[in-house]
Amino acid sequence: MLATIILLLLLALPASAADGIDPTEPPSWLPSAPVTSSANQVLESILISGQQRLAVIGGETYREGDRWGERRIRTIYRDRVVLSDGQTLRLFPSLSELSQEGKWE
Repeated sequence: MLATIILLLLLALPASAADGIDPTEPPSWLPSAPVTSSANQVLESILISGQQRLAVIGGETYREGDRWGERRIRTIYRDRVVLSDGQTLRLFPSLSELSQEGKWE
C-alpha cells in the first residue's frame, strides 16, 4: 500500500523538474525588468575606522579623492558621500533627513 502511494506521488511530479528547468525562474512570457545604470550609483556601505574612510558604491570600494566616473569622492561622512560636482549619495535617505544629521559628522 505504501509503495503504491509513493509510486503515485513520483508519477505526479512535473516532468519539468526532471528536464532541468528552474521552477523559481519567471515564466518566459513575463517581460524582464529593464537594466538601468542607476544601480551603479547605489551607496551600499560606509566604513570608518580612525582616519580611514571608505565608501562602497555599486560594489566597488572608494576612498576620499578617488575618481568615480567623471567625478571624485570629495568627502565621506557616516551617512553620505559628497561628490566633486556637489551631488550627495545617501546611505539611508529617509533617515538622513533628520535634523540630527549634523551630529553625525
